[in-house]
Amino acid sequence: MNRTLQFSVFVTASLFAHGISYAGIETLIVPYAAVEDVVYGQKDGMGLTLDVLTPEQGAKDIGIILVSSGSWKSGKSNVQADVDKRRRDHWGMGLLHGGYTVFVVRHGSGPRFRVPEMIEDIRRSVRFVRLHAADYGIDPDNIGITSGSSGGHLALMVGMAGDDGNAEAKDPVERVSSRIQAIVSWFPPTDLINWGGADGYKLIEKVRPGMFEEIFGTVTNLTEQLESISPIYFLTPDDPPLLLIHGDKDKTVPVQQSEILKTEYEKAELPVKLIVQPGGGHTYWDGIEKQYVDVAEWFDTYLD
Repeated sequence: MNRTLQFSVFVTASLFAHGISYAGIETLIVPYAAVEDVVYGQKDGMGLTLDVLTPEQGAKDIGIILVSSGSWKSGKSNVQADVDKRRRDHWGMGLLHGGYTVFVVRHGSGPRFRVPEMIEDIRRSVRFVRLHAADYGIDPDNIGITSGSSGGHLALMVGMAGDDGNAEAKDPVERVSSRIQAIVSWFPPTDLINWGGADGYKLIEKVRPGMFEEIFGTVTNLTEQLESISPIYFLTPDDPPLLLIHGDKDKTVPVQQSEILKTEYEKAELPVKLIVQPGGGHTYWDGIEKQYVDVAEWFDTYLD
């Protein structure tokens, strides 16, 4: 098992921009064990894999799904030995620091696979983890999910649209519930129709031609398709408690996306909290490690 494994969930130019300090993230680093490349499903003859990270000390019986995704693409880091890059990664380390067993899940990526298929991949990973909960020393009845940006979107879609499984399925994994008990989503897309404002998707079509073909493959009825992958339209009275974290200077995903979902959660009288980081951009800001106090409090409150 590799104890210096690093997972770069998102790699963006802003993350490595000159002048950014990562000193605070070093406070999150704890010793941990890793089991890599566990196959949780297959697609077109290829394995869908996840990695299991367990803190060596103070491990709780709480499992957290960490969706590895950036721009709806998912890959595995090849920099296990790069300590400097490991120190920049708050995603896995922040959760391990909180004592959680972390399941870093990779989904089928574009351009071969489309967003609706990715949602099903992550949903299957939840079923797999729940089925094997005893093997990983976690409580199958209390599983959380988290990630940011496109990963945060997928986390919301799975968390807000879980099911009890198909009791008639031949595959034992598919018989298991995909329901999530708590969500933490960082700067996520939540309503792809009203992106930044009413009918904002029309601006996306102009600014980023071909984006929706990348998401769906073939565009037939765009508004219906966008609604089908927008978490805000899946809100139900039994949705899990939700913590949203978003920077107010995010130029990639407008903070409006978190604000409108928070409003709908409040209307449904569901537990929700939105932390808006002043001056915060997309993916990273100085002092981001401090947010893991809130993350741990949220997961401990609703999963313990």
